[in-house]
Amino acid sequence: MPTTSNELDRYILHLNHALAMEAALVDHLEKRAQAVPNPDVRQRILQHRDETMQHRDTVHEIIKLVNGEPTTTKAVVQPPITPGILGKVMTALESEKEDRLLSEDLADFAVENYETGLYSALMLIARNVGYPQHASRFEIIRQQEQDMADFIESGQPAAIRDAFPPAAKAA
Repeated sequence: MPTTSNELDRYILHLNHALAMEAALVDHLEKRAQAVPNPDVRQRILQHRDETMQHRDTVHEIIKLVNGEPTTTKAVVQPPITPGILGKVMTALESEKEDRLLSEDLADFAVENYETGLYSALMLIARNVGYPQHASRFEIIRQQEQDMADFIESGQPAAIRDAFPPAAKAA
């Protein structure tokens, strides 16, 4: 058990952060799957959407197990922040379908890597506050997030080729 109620409260806050994010990402992944033209990529996104539903349910269950109140709030999933002139450039870039898809892939790659870090941290927090049994569940989620980040990264060369076909070599 945690050594203080403050530690438990803070642990629950971190869990609720993860829960809100997973809840939002279920919807986001559904929309991304519909927008992706490649059927293999679409299938992998839908598989990860299903994994994300499991992540959401696992985190919800853990919050209840520690007598916490699971949030009903969803985080906001938005495109990367592009201030000032860069924002105008990004708006122009996103008018091209290939550039928009590439930008969305990069944003998704960042989110999956963030989640990998989040679940690594939750594993350590769980152990430190006296819930080592939660750490093994977070490790499974962390690995699935890393697998999705790796999948997105492996598709980046093709996405870039689609957006920027290689120039023909001069004879």
